[in-house]
Amino acid sequence: MRKHLIALDGNQQSDYAFKWYLEHFNRPSDVVVIFYCSQFQLSVGLPGLAVNVESVSKQVKEALQKADAITLGANEVLKSKGIKGYIIIKSGMKPEDGVLAAADEEKVDQIFMGTRDLGTIQRAFIGSVSTQVVRNAKVPVTIVKMPH
Repeated sequence: MRKHLIALDGNQQSDYAFKWYLEHFNRPSDVVVIFYCSQFQLSVGLPGLAVNVESVSKQVKEALQKADAITLGANEVLKSKGIKGYIIIKSGMKPEDGVLAAADEEKVDQIFMGTRDLGTIQRAFIGSVSTQVVRNAKVPVTIVKMPH
């Protein structure tokens, strides 16, 4: 039995990587770990003022709804194809740290993820999740690029 982590973030590239994995790599005995890292930042207002609890609750609810929409949709695809798998959602960390932590905790054999196709300048300023995962993962990482 092989265990694979598929990192999803709701963009076209990660959706394509998930579909590519299912079509080209998955075997009937494999277990799929669908991973999503919720990276929202709460806006609680100015320091010293009372926190708007309603606003904070709304932000948390929206982040949870987004995570559910991404992961539950992928989980339904697995179920419809009879593929064994489950969902891991992490928050409060950088996506690359979340992917690496989940891969270690779940003892996966390989990580699959899409790429945002950042240019050199963008990558220098905001960094690349896939680059950090490739550099630091203890297991093989497959980066799936969408055809142009």
